[in-house]
Amino acid sequence: MQRCLLAFGLLFGLSGCVIYLDNPPLRYISGRVLRADTGAPIAGARVWFLSGRTPFSLLPVDTFGIDASTTTDANGGFSISAKLNSQVTVIVQNDELIGRFSLPPFPPSNRIETIVWKLSEKKPPLPHTRRKT
Repeated sequence: MQRCLLAFGLLFGLSGCVIYLDNPPLRYISGRVLRADTGAPIAGARVWFLSGRTPFSLLPVDTFGIDASTTTDANGGFSISAKLNSQVTVIVQNDELIGRFSLPPFPPSNRIETIVWKLSEKKPPLPHTRRKT
């Protein structure tokens, strides 16, 4: 009975956790996000890093391919340390603009610093949905 409770507790406790089956190195990335038209920093932009990691979960949890994420500060700056594979796609967006970028190859230090991304593409409008009354 105790083993059954322990197994149930572990299953319930870890059910929402995502475990990765690969083990890439810890990498450090820092930089800034700017508006392409004015060069002004974009505060509060969401920065998502996708590197094709292999997740595993006990429940059908989808990470949507996002392996790490961060948000820019008031000066448009960000920094993050994350376990990422060698080829990384980055999606950056705020409420108005969006951009998709690829990181350059990581040097032996596994650090990419002072990268600058300029956003110019407007986000497409969300479709209007009607609520049934």
